[in-house]
Amino acid sequence: MGKTEVIVDTCFLQKLSSEGKMIDNIKKVLAELEYMPVVHPYIFEHELSLHSYFIRLVEEGYIRVIQYNEFQKDASDQQSYEAYYEILYEDMRLALEALGGPKQIEKLSLHKGHTIYDIHKQGSSMGDVHMILMASYLQMPILLTEDSDIELLRDIAKRRMRLGQYSLQILNGVQLIEKIAQKRDSTITVKEIEAILKGMKERGAVSDIKAVWRENH
Repeated sequence: MGKTEVIVDTCFLQKLSSEGKMIDNIKKVLAELEYMPVVHPYIFEHELSLHSYFIRLVEEGYIRVIQYNEFQKDASDQQSYEAYYEILYEDMRLALEALGGPKQIEKLSLHKGHTIYDIHKQGSSMGDVHMILMASYLQMPILLTEDSDIELLRDIAKRRMRLGQYSLQILNGVQLIEKIAQKRDSTITVKEIEAILKGMKERGAVSDIKAVWRENH
């Protein structure tokens, strides 16, 4: 099996690394599953670049920042991307409003001279829309995040963009650890798994993951 490029977001990297204190946990977990992390340029510019430890991972070539010209080959691609962005964002806003949950987002409002690439609002899900669009344009198989709303956005994109057989798997940190526990040839020990989960503040998941380990070892 070859290595697979997977999209990562800030909340996933923050959690797996215990807010940057255990950066090696990112490398350990992703290497075990033969995943190579990539990020959307918007996520790097507006989120990851605020943390020196993530900048280092990019500078050393561990995290690859995908460039816009990789999924916007020409002006037509850029135009369709921006049109889909507005559609997906508004569909998500309306869906969250209908669900009536605690998370609500404002209407997309671009002030004169600004674009979807240079505006960033905390908690607005603007980055999520960018990631889903990049995943769809590049047909990438996996997105790693702690944000459950991205599943809703993925389903909206599949319907709106008519993506056919393409499917995007969305996984969080605990689900990745579970995949490792299922591996009979895992190089990560059950003690290391427990330590990683505790570092992620997921003590409640330890007993379940240990049970998965025992079933497979």
